Amino acid sequence: MSEKSLNNNEYGVDNPIPIFIHEKPHRKVLTGLKLLTESYKTVGSHYKIRPSTDKQQDHVSTHQTQLPHDLLMHHILAKMPIKSLLQSKLVSKQWYSTVSSNEFANLHLKTCFSSYYPMISHVECLFIQAEKGFYLFHIQEEDVVIHYSLVKLEPNFGYNPQNKLYLVGSCNGLVCLSDSVTGYFYLWNPVIYHWMRFSDFFLGSGYKCHASWGFGYVSSANDYKVVKIEQKYDTNEVIVLLFSLQTKVWKQIFDHGLEDGVSLTKTSPGVLVNDTLFWIIDHPIKRHIVVGFDLVLEKFEEIPGLTPRSSVSFRDHFLCVMGGCLALYSSNLYKKGCVSILKPSGHVDSISVCSKSDSWSCTSLVGFTRTGKSLVVSKNWELGVIDLDSSPREYLTLITFDKTRDNPCILSFFPSLISLMKV
Repeated sequence: MSEKSLNNNEYGVDNPIPIFIHEKPHRKVLTGLKLLTESYKTVGSHYKIRPSTDKQQDHVSTHQTQLPHDLLMHHILAKMPIKSLLQSKLVSKQWYSTVSSNEFANLHLKTCFSSYYPMISHVECLFIQAEKGFYLFHIQEEDVVIHYSLVKLEPNFGYNPQNKLYLVGSCNGLVCLSDSVTGYFYLWNPVIYHWMRFSDFFLGSGYKCHASWGFGYVSSANDYKVVKIEQKYDTNEVIVLLFSLQTKVWKQIFDHGLEDGVSLTKTSPGVLVNDTLFWIIDHPIKRHIVVGFDLVLEKFEEIPGLTPRSSVSFRDHFLCVMGGCLALYSSNLYKKGCVSILKPSGHVDSISVCSKSDSWSCTSLVGFTRTGKSLVVSKNWELGVIDLDSSPREYLTLITFDKTRDNPCILSFFPSLISLMKV
């Protein structure tokens, strides 16, 4: 890995979010969603769709009619990268119809998960919210070299730009954003540039409360759900609300399973693993506990395997996803931290983190790279990579953000063709 210092002056970048590209010489930084389809690359794919003449189109159409549709969809198109699929819509009406269908979008998503991410163990794309901007960050790692690029997204939700949108979560290529001022929330697929706006359950009710959101997917029902936990300031009553994308209806969960006396002091979004959303909440006796809301059963349960440390010195706790597993990060005033990863077997693996550098004091862990390094959002408004197995531990800054009131929000993102209109 290059020892070269990464800073604005060296690269001559005058940008709130400096972009450092570790790729081939003269590689350009591409911005805008249209350019995303021209820049997105998938490892090992070499598909190219070129404009054709009328005679070539007739030749393609003639041979295409001889190709069984099932073979075309399941064994050819389903294995193509998104960049090529978006271009392949120009081949014929049949290809356009096939690639645009949600049946194919779901098939392509499942094929990608099984082919490219057998264990969903590493991250190759991130969704970033920095100030009021949105970005897709693509990362590919070899043994000692990291290639990455940043794509700026330009959504037009038609909302008041003075209102801050809060990143709730990402699942199957869909992103959920909430607007606490207007009471609306948005579901958005930034790859196909499709979004929908929905009303909050208590839109216009006017009472004040703490609120935390969560966004997830129920595979057995092919349904996307939004969960909102509210706690009233005056009575401390906890209210659990659930929105289904299939029904487009909110409902209140009365038998939610949370004990009396629990408190929602942190409003961080729920962390999704499989069909469950997880939160850290305050408990009157145990101090802090981790609870999971099963999106199928629509009920909370305490997770005994992960327990935030009760020591006074350990003040920072957050949940994240590492290698497809739920993880708990705890840190103290002495820059010592611990990452506890809950395996599917129920066993908890713990990794100690001790640093003399502020860059390692993180606000979020995003996941593992292909070679097992950890992607970190630090308290210095940086996205970086830490090799926890190295001694001394190596830290590399990928992006430095402008320091504002809020740290950047960064989530793992898996690009897809899912259309909200057809869910």
